[in-house]
Amino acid sequence: MSHWIGRFSQGGAKVPKKAIVARVLPVIAVAAVLAFSLFVGGKVSLNTKLVACVGYGYGYGYFPFPPLVTGVVPNNGPSTGGTTVTITGLGFCNFPSGVTFGGVPATGFVVNSDTSATAVSPAHAPGVVHVQVTTAGGTSNPTTLDQFTYGAFTSYFTWFDKASTGFVQDNIHLLNQSGNVAHIFSINSDQFILASQRVQYNQSFNEVWAQAAGSAALVNYINWFDKASTGFLNDNIHLLNPGATPSTVAVSVQGGTPVVAVVQPGGSTYVTFPFGIIGGPVKIQVTAGPAVLASQRVQFQNTFNEVWASSAALASGSSFVNWFDKASTGFSNDNIHLLNPGLATVSVTVSEDGGLNSATVNVAAGAETYVTFPFGVIGGPVKILVNGPGAVLASQRVQYNQSFNEVWAEGPGFAVQNSNFIMWYDKASTGFAQDNIHLLNPGTATAFVTVTEGSTVLSAIVPADGESYVTFPQGTIGGPVKITVTTGPGILAAARVQYYQTFNEIWAAAS
Repeated sequence: MSHWIGRFSQGGAKVPKKAIVARVLPVIAVAAVLAFSLFVGGKVSLNTKLVACVGYGYGYGYFPFPPLVTGVVPNNGPSTGGTTVTITGLGFCNFPSGVTFGGVPATGFVVNSDTSATAVSPAHAPGVVHVQVTTAGGTSNPTTLDQFTYGAFTSYFTWFDKASTGFVQDNIHLLNQSGNVAHIFSINSDQFILASQRVQYNQSFNEVWAQAAGSAALVNYINWFDKASTGFLNDNIHLLNPGATPSTVAVSVQGGTPVVAVVQPGGSTYVTFPFGIIGGPVKIQVTAGPAVLASQRVQFQNTFNEVWASSAALASGSSFVNWFDKASTGFSNDNIHLLNPGLATVSVTVSEDGGLNSATVNVAAGAETYVTFPFGVIGGPVKILVNGPGAVLASQRVQYNQSFNEVWAEGPGFAVQNSNFIMWYDKASTGFAQDNIHLLNPGTATAFVTVTEGSTVLSAIVPADGESYVTFPQGTIGGPVKITVTTGPGILAAARVQYYQTFNEIWAAAS
């Protein structure tokens, strides 16, 4: 039996040059006609089945067998489709006719070579499917190597770092409360999950929740930028584009000259300003393209903090911060920042512990300011109330020893009765000195609350418009921590953690 062994032999015998020419020229001719017909009308898009193969088609050196798929990268994407996938394998140049995802034709595909093709995933129900290539030799057989997972839920972090000096740990925690197994690929799952990023930088700790693409906005805000005050080493604004086309984004501080960046689809970048710049607000505005997610990553002394940017849609007429502390050892600054995304000046009253301490300020349209209380003040909750129409974005910026932390205030609309979670609890690992679960009741009736970690259940009674906290014994470690109201209105909850000589706070999240 004669088989092609390489390009220039057949059955072990040397092939005459005339035979080679006879076999190659038809392919070149077909390729030339195909190329001309495709390019004469303009550029070729991914919905064009462009065969970029040099050599022999079926009958000119290819076995009459189905192609083989050996890899799919990336191997996951949203159920809405639109993911550009690189498929590796063998036999793709044998007159390809289609690529399917779970039997559904790809939105478009291009054959790059006999071992590589690019395809765009179509919309499909959540789950694991096979990516198959069809040529004149047949359709590739399904294997575990060709699997692609469609996820109904996708969430994002702007950055991962286990390379830069000082970044010791960067862990992505995942919590699934759906009742079904969640198949996780990147942070793309077929069940709703909560995800958080817990980072250890030198002897500091920071945690943020992942954000879904639905939280992306055309205009985002951050309260304050600081590369002037002592200790502030880096202040970077990270931009993430979950869309399918590039986004052009302008970032400005206090109405100054913006820094412009182009963020590629599915990609991220960051911008910063020169040393000496301080002020707020920071405005992040998309001037062309889809909405973006944005966050601020700050290095203060030898510590790290990240906070997501917020859109005007989250501005509130009343909002809360759990605790104020300018009395405990190490707490040197505790400022409540107020940002007015509206078109008119608003009057805002910030009160602590039911009005024991309070301050009223005016915040101009598009501007920001901050208030604080005297040294020696400690307690909570802190209530931010707009006097009259309008709404503000409020955040708390705290300096504890040589660390910095910022957390957004939350409105009463985020209060829940059930399924409120904190990802992890730790009073066992080296350096974790305190881990307190704060409970804030914005309602008008008393709330009876249980806080559960593993088999340990703590109880608390939180008065109307009041605040309390619980903690677990030293040596406790694990998660999730579940906060449940057994009787009464929904509550807001947060974890306030002291790690070595640093401090971090994160709100609980509802599933």
